[in-house]
Amino acid sequence: MQEYENTPLIVAAGSLWDEATRAAFLDAIGEGTLPSAAFGRWLEQDYRFACGLMSFQAVTAAKTPRPSQRPVVAGLSSIDAELDWFENHLGQRGLSTDAPVHPVCRRYVDFLLATAYAQPFEVSLAVLFGVEVCYLAAWSRLEAQGPYAEFITRWSGEGFAAYVRTLHELTLRHPHPAQQSCFEQTLRHERDFWRMTWEG
Repeated sequence: MQEYENTPLIVAAGSLWDEATRAAFLDAIGEGTLPSAAFGRWLEQDYRFACGLMSFQAVTAAKTPRPSQRPVVAGLSSIDAELDWFENHLGQRGLSTDAPVHPVCRRYVDFLLATAYAQPFEVSLAVLFGVEVCYLAAWSRLEAQGPYAEFITRWSGEGFAAYVRTLHELTLRHPHPAQQSCFEQTLRHERDFWRMTWEG
């Protein structure tokens, strides 16, 4: 993760970066003390978030010019497979794909969709990078062991890291003055989402 720590978007975000990538929820996973209720809440809400993220990525892909469009389209395909993966885990645990969307999750998804439709593609690329690099940083700080090893590996492995690397390159290739403010707003939503999964 150190390769991203010095990127201008993250440096300029200051303390927001740590707030978005470190959380009591993650600490509890690492320590093996996460309450099952908190994990279930995260799984249901992250699934609902991923559904919204898919819509955001679809609009972003449609607005992004080729050849920069290709990795965004690939990411869209990956999120489709990820929804299947979420649905399988929800079913195994007797959890619902139709759980009520928590207000924190709803605000995050609404922000994504508003960005996709109202902002130029360059800004949406920075937001997408923000979503994914936060997950890579957060999960990469954990050792892939214990009951949640599959989840840790999924968002800390080289395949996901390579995708995030590509998104980072796209934001550098397509700069825009509004990228920083929207990137920082993404970090705030990430911070609030982690807090919600822990606190309810």
